[in-house]
Amino acid sequence: MKKTLNCVALFIKFSEVKSVFAMAFTLNIFTLNCWGIPVVSKNRKERIHAISKYLLESSHTLVCLQEVWSENDYLFLKDSLKTVLPYSYYFYSGVLGSGLCIFSKWVIQDVFFHQWPLNGYIHKIHHGDWFGGKGVGLCRIKCGERLVNIYCTHLHAEYHDDDMYLAHRVLQAYSTAELVNLTKSPADVSILAGDLNTAPGDLSYRIITQLPSLVDPFDLVREETDPKVSKPSGTCDNANNSYTDPKSAQASPDGKRIDHILFHVSPSWRAEVVNFGNPLEDRVPGQPFSYSDHNAVSLELRLKPISPKLSQRQTSKDSSFDVTISQAIKVCEDAMETINKSKRLFLTSGGLLFMFLLGTVGFWPNKIIYDIIKIILTGFCFYYTLMGTLWNKIEMNSLKAGFNALQNFNKTRNGIVKVTDYEENESNGN
Repeated sequence: MKKTLNCVALFIKFSEVKSVFAMAFTLNIFTLNCWGIPVVSKNRKERIHAISKYLLESSHTLVCLQEVWSENDYLFLKDSLKTVLPYSYYFYSGVLGSGLCIFSKWVIQDVFFHQWPLNGYIHKIHHGDWFGGKGVGLCRIKCGERLVNIYCTHLHAEYHDDDMYLAHRVLQAYSTAELVNLTKSPADVSILAGDLNTAPGDLSYRIITQLPSLVDPFDLVREETDPKVSKPSGTCDNANNSYTDPKSAQASPDGKRIDHILFHVSPSWRAEVVNFGNPLEDRVPGQPFSYSDHNAVSLELRLKPISPKLSQRQTSKDSSFDVTISQAIKVCEDAMETINKSKRLFLTSGGLLFMFLLGTVGFWPNKIIYDIIKIILTGFCFYYTLMGTLWNKIEMNSLKAGFNALQNFNKTRNGIVKVTDYEENESNGN
């Protein structure tokens, strides 16, 4: 009888273990900024074909791509990958499109796209961010009985050492972090992947990782001793990339790690990093060029259910998030001051040109060259007036929206809001 009971107990225990392993699942995520700008990007078609061939032969189950600016490139990838990644979604936005798309092995159940209100300058045509209507896209994927949130995004680049887009990128990071924070709860695992244009330790990076408590696999890899886990290198301006400027490569051979895959798991799951690295560091086979001007990032994540007694809510790895928010608020304040200064400069320049054109009516010689000069000056007058009024107002309101959200977050999380604040709003009829 005792032996029978022991056998039953062992069978039950074995069944429980088998059930746990049956519930466990693996995600193999891949992200790459494809640098797919029509006409501008070098070797675009050849590289898109090479990326397609790699993904077709790989074991990735979730793929996030950025800068797929041509719809035809997306349709080509969609058709090429339909046997291994049958589900996909392209996030249309702006004039050129967001450039973001997601491919999945499993059914895409829900989709959502948030376009950032502060997204570059319309007159910076050579940068093109405003025309792309960039933002963050979300696909909720049904993987068996599990829900997976996969977010794909591409934050604004620096472009110059003075980083004139710092406030834009900080508020984009905050909007992205808030979206992840507000939508992650129904999912078993949430993954943010893309070109974040921010390195570990930067303000935007801290906002994205701290607010929704996202884990950077690189931090876990540094503690790993498993040789199968490869150590990732810089993903941009890396010396091994054929498109990297030689001067940048010589100054910093490792480049900058600005492309990321970050994750958050619900309290009932435990995540294990199986593999993490840069899978496309070599040149395209048979070609002298790389797959893109960025290096790809991949993450193989093993998720196992854990006992409710052992489950713990993920917390921020950095307890000084209040400092991060305060710094973000300061960046917004500085940006608003800069916007006010630029408004005065634009309106003054436009006003002076208008007065000059008005005051010189009838004094211009009747020659074609002078007519051309008048047209050019009139164009500048119109441009300065438009930038100092309409565009300045749009930018200021977008900045205020993010600034007020940051202030509200800071107040509510630090217990600054009091009953008197509510009573004051009620008395004002708000």
